[in-house]
This record gives sequence, C-alpha cells and structure tokens, in this order.
Amino acid sequence: MTAPGTAYGREYARLPEDLLADLLADAPVIADQVQALLGPALAMRAELRQAALAAGLVQQTAHGPAATSCAVDGGFAVERTVAVDIALSVAVGVEGFAPPGQACAWESNQYVSDFHVLGHDLDNERLARAAMIAQELDVLDRAPHEFRVYDGSHLTPVIQLNSGFSSRSVDVSGRAAELCARRELPSTLRAFATDPEIVAMPKYDSSRSLCDRLSGLVRQPVPGDDKYVAGLVLRGGEHTIPEQVHGPVWRQLHLSTPSADPEVVGLVAQCDAQLAPLTRFEMYSLYFRPDDTSPAYRVEVKPDLAHDADGLASLFGTLHAQMTGPFVREPYPQYLADVMAKSVSYGLSALQTAAQLALTRDNPELAQLVVHSYRTEGK
Repeated sequence: MTAPGTAYGREYARLPEDLLADLLADAPVIADQVQALLGPALAMRAELRQAALAAGLVQQTAHGPAATSCAVDGGFAVERTVAVDIALSVAVGVEGFAPPGQACAWESNQYVSDFHVLGHDLDNERLARAAMIAQELDVLDRAPHEFRVYDGSHLTPVIQLNSGFSSRSVDVSGRAAELCARRELPSTLRAFATDPEIVAMPKYDSSRSLCDRLSGLVRQPVPGDDKYVAGLVLRGGEHTIPEQVHGPVWRQLHLSTPSADPEVVGLVAQCDAQLAPLTRFEMYSLYFRPDDTSPAYRVEVKPDLAHDADGLASLFGTLHAQMTGPFVREPYPQYLADVMAKSVSYGLSALQTAAQLALTRDNPELAQLVVHSYRTEGK
C-alpha cells in the first residue's frame, strides 16, 4: 500500500467526475472556436502561398555542412513553505549530434544552479527568473560550438532580467544584481546580443509581421500568428527570407532598477548598455520548414548571419541534422535541454527533503516548518 502523501497516495484528490464530464461536454465549443480562429487562414492557404512566392518571401533551403551545435535552456521553481520560500534556478546545456568524423566538444551535459532561502515575498519568483537567465547566458557564452541555440527569443532574457532588477524588494533586486555580477552578465549579455554563433528558437511566437505583409498582398485579413501561417505557406525544404525585426517591443527593451545601492545601479546600467544592438533592430527573423511532416520553426539570427548565404546554409544543415523524428518537434539538443531544465521541481523537492532531514537532527521544530508547503501544488 502506498503511503499517503506520495504521488500515488494523492490520486484521490482529482477533479470531480461531474466537473470533468461538464468540461468534456464543452469540447465541441472549443473545436468551433479553433475553427473560427484558424480556419480562415487554412482556407486561404493556396492564395497565401502564391502571394508569398510572387513577393519573393520564400526560398529553397540549401543545406550546407553540419557544424557543431548545442542548445541551452533553463528552469526555476519556488517552494513556499510555512516559514520560508526556497527558490531554485538551473540552466542546462546539451550538445547536439557531432558532425561525421568529429568528436564532441563537451564531455558531458553542462549545468549551473543557484538556490536561495528567502522570507515570504511574491517577488521571490522574479529573483528565480533573473537567476535562471544569468545562468543560461553563462552556459551559452562558454560553449565552444559553432552554433549555439537559445531556447526562447532574444526578447525573453531582457524581460526576465528587468523583472528581477526592477523589483521593489530591496532583497530581491540586490540578490539578483549580486548573482548576475558573479555570472559576469554584462559580458554574456553583450555576446548574446551580438554573437552570430548564438541563434534563438522560440517555441511560442505571437509575431504577426508575416501575417500583416501577406494581408496587404491578398488585401484581406490573415488571422493567426506568423509561425502558424508560415507552416501553411512553406513546404518542406523552404524558408522565408530573413526579415529585420521591428516595432516598439524591441525599441523599448531596457533594464532599470529602483535600487539606491550604487553597485546595483552600476551593474544594471552596464547591462542596459549591452542592449543597444537589439533596440537598433540589429536582429533578423526567419521561418524554415525542414520537411513536410514538421512545423515551421522561427529562428532569430544576427545581421552577419542573415546576410551570409553560406552561413545560413550551414545553420540549416546543422539544425536539420538534429531533427530526430516526427515525435520530437524541435532540434534534439533543444528538446533534451528543455526536458532536463523543466525537471527543476524534482531537484527542489530533493533539496527540500535533504534540508528537512538535516534540520531534524538539530532542530526538529524548524524541520517541520521547512517540509510543509504553504499551499498545494499542481502536477
């Protein structure tokens, strides 16, 4: 018999059957809403493709020789116990399949982690996110590979870092600055914003630049987002031409802090100065579809790579070599880094249990406060 409190011991605490039945009864409504949202673009598929071809937006993908590659992703978790918050953040680097005849650049997967024991504060999650970003950029900067894939957009780290630096909690903003200084963030952020070897591949994409351009060509609204529409327009072995990013979301990127601490202010100012290439739109995006069974992938590249046909061919060849099958719908190292990093909650549970056992020997009363969570967590 499984003891109460284990994963199987909580099986009784599920959604009521009647509630689940009501949710399933609404499935046709959800299907209708999906059809209303995405169906019009699907019906326009042939027209959109013809317009994109006529405008020169689509190119055949040339596959150059595969290069060495890796991918980096991060994760964080905050355990809110009765007495304290325990925040854990990690970053993981995974090497891709080595090109034929070449050895691996890393002997094993790379990782860094940081944890903090904090008083209760809703901003503690901001600290965990900022720490995760600093760690991701640290692993990216030290990677020796010819292509390094960041799991996310170039926008993502700036937004998360600014959330940590701009916290009204002096403890959170101070700890974030101290950790980022230790990870040499000004240097790693500069490389992230300018190094053509670092490319970004976000899974989630709300951009509508391609949609708006096609809308002007066909003279009717094109619903959806760029990633979805690119998947309709492109066939296997094609990509869109690199397009320079634009819009207020890039121009307004910044890092700031309300802190009065000169060291915090100075670090944030140094980091903010590294964002100049991004705010000047020195970044390009494109979509490519390796084959007819795959989705379209968004890739953000620096200007030097966007204007280098051979470099792009090498990038496409490298990414295509990392596509392992229809069930892993992203490059293998990116997929594996994501799976590893998102398992951070298991690491936090282990850390919490080990701390509780250590406290049991010296102060059993405190041990109980550490092990009991402030609220129940979903799985």
